[in-house]
Amino acid sequence: MSIDETMNGGGSAKLERISFAAGDRIFSQGDAGDAAYILHQGRVTLFQHHEGHRIEVGDIVSGEIFGEMAVLDGGRRSASAVAAEDCVIVRVPQPLFQEKLDGTDRFIKALVHLFIKNIRNSPKLFLRRPRSFRDHIKQMSVFSWNMRRFAGRMSDNATADEVLDILDRLDGLLGDLANVAEQTPDKRHDLIVDDDLNGVKFSDVIGTEGRRQL
Repeated sequence: MSIDETMNGGGSAKLERISFAAGDRIFSQGDAGDAAYILHQGRVTLFQHHEGHRIEVGDIVSGEIFGEMAVLDGGRRSASAVAAEDCVIVRVPQPLFQEKLDGTDRFIKALVHLFIKNIRNSPKLFLRRPRSFRDHIKQMSVFSWNMRRFAGRMSDNATADEVLDILDRLDGLLGDLANVAEQTPDKRHDLIVDDDLNGVKFSDVIGTEGRRQL
């Protein structure tokens, strides 16, 4: 079965195959997200510009989808995409993409939106520039928060409780480190601000049925 047969819906929005020569720009960081893309042939490079620096995000190879984040959350393109070699790309218009997403299980849709929201915030946690001692502590707190959230979805309650107890101790130690950091001179940048740490919890996107109390 071809991509066209699998993806085309009953509406007016249809897939479109587009050829790009090596070096062609597919979309730019900051563009509106009117479509996602599936790489049918070739290789695409994704990169971001931040404070005058080009940051390589990675390569897309045949069969992979890209450009989907801006379609899912209505935001701007978080990176630029350029054909690293001659490419054939399938363009999936936003209405068709949304139609396929609407047909999935509600829990899967919630997971997709959860991951997209947190991926949007992740570059601020991992940009290649000097970070303060405080930033490293905040980053560890983010990891703890994510582990705590997924512990709340474990079916083995005994294991989940053990994980949560360990994370309680870890959070206490991180609090002690944060107090030390406030008293320690550090001329490096505070890249991470508190607003960047506000992720999306499952309670924001799905009901409370069957969900452990976090």
